[in-house]
Amino acid sequence: MYYYYDGTYPGFLTAVYEIYHYGTSKLEGIGPEGGEVRLFGADFIVKTNFLYAEKVAASFEKKCGKKGIRQVYRAFLSARPEKEMKIFEYMRRGFKTGKDLYSYWKEPWAREILGMGREVGNEAEKFRGILRFSELEEGMLFASINPTHNVAPILAEHFKNRLSAESWAIYDVNRQIAAVYEEGKVSIVEVEDPNLELKVSKSEEDLRQIWRNYYRHLGIEDRRNPRERMLYLPKKYWPYLTEMQDPYNVQDVSMKGLPEKKRPRNVNLNISGREFENALRSVQRKAGILEKGLPEGNKEKKDEES
Repeated sequence: MYYYYDGTYPGFLTAVYEIYHYGTSKLEGIGPEGGEVRLFGADFIVKTNFLYAEKVAASFEKKCGKKGIRQVYRAFLSARPEKEMKIFEYMRRGFKTGKDLYSYWKEPWAREILGMGREVGNEAEKFRGILRFSELEEGMLFASINPTHNVAPILAEHFKNRLSAESWAIYDVNRQIAAVYEEGKVSIVEVEDPNLELKVSKSEEDLRQIWRNYYRHLGIEDRRNPRERMLYLPKKYWPYLTEMQDPYNVQDVSMKGLPEKKRPRNVNLNISGREFENALRSVQRKAGILEKGLPEGNKEKKDEES
């Protein structure tokens, strides 16, 4: 029997419950709905049941510990093909061996799960460092990502603690899902319209310009090494980085050795002091830390110090 589920983690755990209910000997495969159509064999459409899913997760955690159920969850977020059967095999052996499961890490079925979890964790760690939030006109923070694996839920748990006072959303453009944080709660939602047209605030535009110019002037022209940069940060991560929206920073060759007519257009290599001051004041005004907003006592004290 081939089990089809809705593609969610609770749906997969419900499928595991149903497999044990009808007997593991009848299992032929597990896969998300909308996959390959089989011509022969019995099919079972799994209806997600959160009670069943919680029972399976709690039972596996009780048998193998928190580390075991965490590895199952990380492996499920992987983009590897046919991951469901590999995860089920791991869980089946875990229900039999209990916490002795970790002594089998050299076995192929265990290495598969550890490898998938490691890939997901490494990519999530990378996005924790390069994720760029932008402030929208309505004040919400928004970030787009294009990961290989489904790391949005992991990032949401991280930024729920780091940005607990803000409302924000992390949009996975590959899967058209978003992790949305509002009023202390995180929810994973599907995005119906992938062609989002979002307008950022004026202070966000100013801050982007400041950062692009800072990044541009921080580098040493004679030590540009595009190949090594791509080794540490592949190009697939560039489209949503603020500094990589500057044509100068994207170029694979040094501008210093290019003829003037071949240099990228619309690239201003310098920012005047007045432009920098105006942009900085705009950001400070948004944050409410301009001098005119200080109490009189603090303002007088600052005047005395100057």
